[in-house]
Amino acid sequence: MASKDKGKRKVPSFRDRQRFPESSSPYKQLRLLLEGSMPLLRSRLRGAIYRLRSLLAEIGARIQVFTAPRRAHTAIFLAGSLAIAVFAVFNALYTTGTTVTLNGVALGTVASQEEAEAAKLSVERSISDVVGYDYTLEESKVSYSTGLTARSAVVDEEQLEEALNDSLRMVAHGYALYVDGEMVGATQTEGALEELLEQAAAAYRNENTVSIDFVEDVEIKECDLPVDQFTNLADVALLLNSSKAGEVTYTVEAGDCWSVIAQDHDMTNSELLKLNPGYDINKLQIGDVLVISNAVPYLTVVAVQMEYYQSQIPYEIEYVDDNTMWEGDTKVISKGEYGTSDVVAKVTYQGLEEVERIIESETVLTEPVTEVQARGTLERPSWAPTGTFRWPTSGSLTSKYGYRTIFGGSDFHGGIDIANKKGTDIVAADGGVVIHAGWMSSYGYLIIIDHQNGYTTYYGHNSKLLVSEGDKVYKGEHIAEMGATGRVTGTHCHFEVRYNDERQNPLDYLP
Repeated sequence: MASKDKGKRKVPSFRDRQRFPESSSPYKQLRLLLEGSMPLLRSRLRGAIYRLRSLLAEIGARIQVFTAPRRAHTAIFLAGSLAIAVFAVFNALYTTGTTVTLNGVALGTVASQEEAEAAKLSVERSISDVVGYDYTLEESKVSYSTGLTARSAVVDEEQLEEALNDSLRMVAHGYALYVDGEMVGATQTEGALEELLEQAAAAYRNENTVSIDFVEDVEIKECDLPVDQFTNLADVALLLNSSKAGEVTYTVEAGDCWSVIAQDHDMTNSELLKLNPGYDINKLQIGDVLVISNAVPYLTVVAVQMEYYQSQIPYEIEYVDDNTMWEGDTKVISKGEYGTSDVVAKVTYQGLEEVERIIESETVLTEPVTEVQARGTLERPSWAPTGTFRWPTSGSLTSKYGYRTIFGGSDFHGGIDIANKKGTDIVAADGGVVIHAGWMSSYGYLIIIDHQNGYTTYYGHNSKLLVSEGDKVYKGEHIAEMGATGRVTGTHCHFEVRYNDERQNPLDYLP
């Protein structure tokens, strides 16, 4: 057991290894190299001495003649070998380099000052290209020092440029978002802008979405930017979900009226008029272009969706001539019924507005049932009712339909009062037959017209009557003159509309 232990090589401990006299000084390393070579030199010297002793015994005095030259040759060889080894090791570990310092902080060491200056020039040019003006690093801030340095510490020109850029913090690599050619935000985080665009479109995406895009030209570019142009992503998100200046318009179509247009766009009549000053809300023309809004979304999403639904199939109408009815009048004989179908459609939305609907397929579930109507062929007389009413006179609306206080008490007013000067024309609101023309209590001189369709109209407080009971009058015919007869507080026309003798609010029927 003792012999085995004796033959083992002793491994130096960590503390022993720490005592090894290593140094970063080139002179101390040279000394260490020489000291480490001494065992080899001693071994070679012992071999040389042994060979010399053998030669001396054999050749005697002759060997003495050659001993001195041989010893000199061996010493020269060893010294040369040692010098070459030392040079090779030193050259492998050390070289001449130039260290670049910026504001007192060493950035790196390159092979030469020419390389250092080339790196500085390259950085200045790249910064100038990004910031838009000629950028030059102040000479007082940068310095170069050339000397002996470890090869492992030397970096290439590209690494020095990167270190110089990081230290200056003028320009950084990142990603910029452009909308219609205008940069709206930038970040150094890869994929962050794509995520913001996805969030902006998320509200328009569902399981039936075919595609999502934007009306605007949206582009993300990878580029170098001045560091002060990088923005907070939350600010970019707010901007993308905001609105910008830009008119939204609506073109008036047949059948449109001001109030319906306003209501369809969640506005009041006055709000719509404020956006369109100078318009007469009662005289819209087909083709008029109205401003609906002065702001548009910053990003307008275009979403294509597949939609699945049941649709009604319109029924046809079949007419049967009836010579007991006036021309233009119809009456349902048998009611029609809508059919139904399963529909698959590809629908394109721009924001919340539908801009296109393409029917991909339609499967009929139930067929529609044709409606049969009687159609009058009897020539319509001039006094025949049209089914709509006009204002019976001109003037100011002084009292509306409903409860009011008059003569010191509360009273239900069954019509409207239109005031004007005495003698103003009163006309028939629609065609019909006069069923009363004379005095009636508080109405004074009163005319009642039966319009032959369940409706009757009353015209009260007249000063003069121009028609008699039984007369047939046409719409707009002059029937009386305004006065102040009966129970009144001034000259006016009291106008009533009744349906099956039930009073109605006249303002619901007048244009």
